[in-house]
This record gives sequence, structure tokens and C-alpha cells, in this order.
Amino acid sequence: MDDVKQDLPMSMIMAAFIGIAWYIGIEINASLFLLFKRRRGLYFWACALTSWGVILQPVFIILADFGVWKDPVPSIALIYLTWFIMVVPQSWILYSRLHLLMHTHSVLRIIKYVLIFNSIVFSIPTMIIGTIAQATTINPHLASFNLVWDRVQLVVFFVQETALSILYIFQTRKYLKGRAPLRQRAWSTPSTVNGGRQTSQESAVLWQLIWANTLIIALDIALLGIQCANLFHLQGAFKPCVYGIKLKLEFVILNRLINTVRQSSSEVFYSGSAGLDGRPTGPDGSGHPGGSHGSHGSPHLRGNSLWQKTEPGEDTTGVQLVQSSSRSAGRDNSVGSETPIYHGAEAV
Repeated sequence: MDDVKQDLPMSMIMAAFIGIAWYIGIEINASLFLLFKRRRGLYFWACALTSWGVILQPVFIILADFGVWKDPVPSIALIYLTWFIMVVPQSWILYSRLHLLMHTHSVLRIIKYVLIFNSIVFSIPTMIIGTIAQATTINPHLASFNLVWDRVQLVVFFVQETALSILYIFQTRKYLKGRAPLRQRAWSTPSTVNGGRQTSQESAVLWQLIWANTLIIALDIALLGIQCANLFHLQGAFKPCVYGIKLKLEFVILNRLINTVRQSSSEVFYSGSAGLDGRPTGPDGSGHPGGSHGSHGSPHLRGNSLWQKTEPGEDTTGVQLVQSSSRSAGRDNSVGSETPIYHGAEAV
């Protein structure tokens, strides 16, 4: 293995990638703990763990590669530990919001079991084999096996995250396409201007989701190519940068998707037909958006809302946003104060 201290161009490239990773990791971590008042659930902690891994792994890589930390065993062990909290939760971030678009519990259960299997089988051996091969001289032949195994686990996680990204695109397109007939009902025809604006907004979110996932897949392919080219030091600095960018994109686009779904759900299910004065009324002809009894007057809207379908122990942050918004338009401000939606650097 080459001494990176003697390679100034490689050291500068590593510094650039590590700087990007630190910036994104610190920003996401600060956003999570400043904007989210309810710090619990799979989504929150998966994002938090990934951001911690993005911040901490470059620190231990620098200490090990530049000879600051002389003892190889703890330094390599901590590199792999931070690798674990950076890589494994990434897929769980996508899974934690998949139930908003997919409501087939058997499929969600299968996906969860696959994620659990891959998280255990392809992470724990990676940490053990990698630490023994790089930090000890117990078996000289283990180093070559570690290179092969490292590529195998990288391909597995690449395929897993790519499959989830494609599934998100497919389910989002299917969901938005299924909403079109709801906007064409007679009692919602007076708000065609608003409906057109919402359709354009949803289409924009779909394309943003497509382009974001395309960029994520391209970054994974680049990382896979660097790994196969045996550029050890470069891939060590590039990987936290890639996972930081992926976390940033997923954090923004998933919250944007939740916000769009919340707004469109309120408009579709609670837009009334027009009265004589052209103002929208409820489905029963009353002036209340939910009818003469408000939102509680419709058991279908109250009991069968697709946003109430969550798994036991699942993070319900996004679901609560939609439920609260759907139940009462007048409580929108209080909902926003409980759990924010992240748009870049601000919450709404």
C-alpha cells in the first residue's frame, strides 16, 4: 500500500472529499436536532446515525492513513464501526418512508426482512474480516480475501439501494397517477385552477425524485469503479462524501414528497363543490370543508385514511403531518410547529 503522506495530489483530493462530507454531515445533523422536536422513530435515528458516520469515519481515516494513530487495531476497528453506522442505515432511511406510497403489507414485510438479512450478513463479517486483515498478521492470505469480500458487500448494498430508489420512483408515479381521477370529480371542478397548479407541483416532485435517484445511482457506480480500481485511499475519502450527498438528497426529497402529499391530500379529500356564490362547500352542501359535521362526519375519511397505515414501532412523523392537516385545516400552524418539513435550510 502506498504511503499517502508522500502523495500530495492524492492528499489534496482526499481533503476536498472529506471537507464536503464534513459540511453535509454537520448540516444534516444540526437540521435533525434543531428542526425535529420529536426525536424518535426509524427515520430520525437512521438519518442521525448516517450523519454521524459521515462525520466520524473521515476522522479515523485521516488518523490511520497519515500515521497519527500508531496502533492499527483500534483505528481500523473504529473505521469499520463508523462504516457500519454510515452505510447500513442508508437503506433504512428509504424504507422508513416507503409505507407512505406502498400499502401492501406483505411486500413491505419482505423488504424489511431482506434489509435485516443484508444488514447482518454483509456488515458484521465485513467489519471482522477487514479489521483482522488490515490490522493483524494472523493470516497473510486474508488480505486478498478481504478485497474480494469488500467488493461483494459494496455490490450488495449498491443493488439494494438502487432497487429501493427505483421502487420509490415507480410507487410515486403510480400514486400520482392514481390521484388524477379524484381531481376530476364534479364537486371539485370549480377549483380547476388550483388543481392544475397542484398537478404541476406533483409532477415537479416526481421529476426531482427521478433526477435525485439518478444522481445517487451514478455516485454509487463511480464509487464501485474506484473500489474495483484498487484506489484504496481515494475510495476511503470518496465514500463518506458519496454517502453524505446521498443523505442530503434523500433528506430533502423525502420531506418534500411528504409535504406535497400532505397538501394534495387535504385538497383532494376536503375540497367541496361550489355553492351559488362560487365558493367551495362540503360534499353535503354545507360550508364546512368536511361537511356539516366537519371531518368527523365522514367515517371513510376518518377511518380508512391511507396515511394511518403504519407498522408497529414505525416512525410516524410524516404520517402525523398528513393526518393532522387532513382532520382540520385550522390546525395547520400547530402541526407545522410539532414536526417540521425540511426545505433546504428552513422548515415550514
